[in-house]
Amino acid sequence: MSYVALYRVWRPSRWEDVVDQKAVIRILKNALITNKVSHAYLFAGPRGTGKTTVARLLAKAVNCSDRSEAEPCNECPSCASIIDGSTVDVIEIDAASNRGIDEMRSLREAVRYVPVMGGYKVYIIDEVHMLTQEAFNALLKTLEEPPEHVIFIMATTAPHKIPVTITSRCQRLDFRRLSVPDIEAQMQKILEATTVSGSPVTWDQAALRLIARAGQGSMRDALSILDLCLTYGGTRLTEGDVREILGETSSESLQRLFRAIAQRDVRTILDVTRDASDKGKDMGEMCQEIGMYARDMLLLRSGAKPSELGRPQDEADSMGSVARTFATPLLVSVLEAVSKAALTVKNQDDPRLALEVALLGLFMGDEALPAGVFPGNKPEGALEPLAGVSGPALGGGVSDADPVPAKEEPKARREPLATTSQASAGDPRPGPGGPDSGQPVTETEESLSDERLAEIVKAAWPRLLEALFKSKRVKVRAYLIEASPIRVEGGKTLILSYPKGYMTHMEQIMVDENRRIVEAGLYRLTGRRFKIAVETSDLSHRGGAGGNGQDGMNRSGAEELHPLVKAAITILDGKVVTKE
Repeated sequence: MSYVALYRVWRPSRWEDVVDQKAVIRILKNALITNKVSHAYLFAGPRGTGKTTVARLLAKAVNCSDRSEAEPCNECPSCASIIDGSTVDVIEIDAASNRGIDEMRSLREAVRYVPVMGGYKVYIIDEVHMLTQEAFNALLKTLEEPPEHVIFIMATTAPHKIPVTITSRCQRLDFRRLSVPDIEAQMQKILEATTVSGSPVTWDQAALRLIARAGQGSMRDALSILDLCLTYGGTRLTEGDVREILGETSSESLQRLFRAIAQRDVRTILDVTRDASDKGKDMGEMCQEIGMYARDMLLLRSGAKPSELGRPQDEADSMGSVARTFATPLLVSVLEAVSKAALTVKNQDDPRLALEVALLGLFMGDEALPAGVFPGNKPEGALEPLAGVSGPALGGGVSDADPVPAKEEPKARREPLATTSQASAGDPRPGPGGPDSGQPVTETEESLSDERLAEIVKAAWPRLLEALFKSKRVKVRAYLIEASPIRVEGGKTLILSYPKGYMTHMEQIMVDENRRIVEAGLYRLTGRRFKIAVETSDLSHRGGAGGNGQDGMNRSGAEELHPLVKAAITILDGKVVTKE
């Protein structure tokens, strides 16, 4: 006798054997008991969740001659013929290969004939969403008013593709994706009753957990993987064998990768991706595994228990220790990066390069990321922060190494300034922090006026433009070249003034991505978090917070230049050289 796959051997033959579809089973059993079976059902749900199995159970139940309430006997001639596939009263149609109008016309003619053995002819149409529009139209009238001896059961994984005229004539039952514990329990039940060459099978619980996760809610997929693992390992099912068969990246490699991301260790990141590529790992699957790992760490940081992740216990515990070294914004950034990379690698000649670019992009140009994303010290080989930025200009500011102070520093105590009478009396003692004291003026954030903040921003403006140029944020810099920081309102809003005719620049600089880059750069230079706003000035050209030294060219001469020339000067940081 030829070998039969596990998922076929263990196909449920009783309602109680169906895994984790309690609502569906209860509805159908009650319909059988009360004799309220509908003439048409639509079973919708992911693959491998039991749609076809339940359809066959329902077909057996309605035709069983010795049914006990809703349970078929599985012994009468009708049940036996359905089990061995010899019945003519249960017709299974694959709509993917019989999708045309001619097949539906043939079905419409066949439904007129009465059943041979049982009380009903049951038509099970699998993947019904594959039918053409003409085929649906041909089926419509028959589905609306079928003969009393006909029951239609349609199964689909894409119910949204079925015309509403069809679904409105059916009772729709939704099958849920199976949970990891339910799949794991069913596999354990199967292994306890399975022998290989007469010997019982032994297994690691972690191996079953990996297979259940790989099934992604599909019992059929999980049993197919289990079948493959038993063929590979014989009577012993181990976690290592399962990972080898699935081609999964080891938990140690993923932990190594995420620790390298947290430490901004470029070399280790490239080593992990190279090792995976050398082993033949598909980079699309690698992106998916990294994303799932990041998502599970987000769950742990959100208070989830390690047992809720569906991973082996030791892996979940070690994942918790890695998660504590991560800030939540960085994990979200990892999810976004690998999601985009998963789409990119499909069209790349070198998919490994696409993944590496996505991972290194997490901290290349980190001025676009929120402060505090990368905790800890940078190891040898780590990337440096934004070029050209040396740190906050205010004493109350914070540095890149400590972006979020754990405790507010006490305000600096300041001596009162000399009174007018003292000054007029010629008191030679300079006030503290005065111009002759040799000490910097100590000003807290609360003591700074809007005018003083505007002066600080104007002083930092050339350094901001220079930093944007060095970090290759050329477009953002180009949008700022014609802008002038003219004032600060409320200590938080920085007003940028543009000459008339630069509406496009104003719109582009207020795009969220560009605006965040500018605000992050200002914070690193001034230690203050500003929100930028724009307005149009009455001047034809800005009055000048210069750029990187190349923007101090004569404006009257620039007025005579062609707009394309001026744009090239702005983007390439060039200057005009004139001949005498």
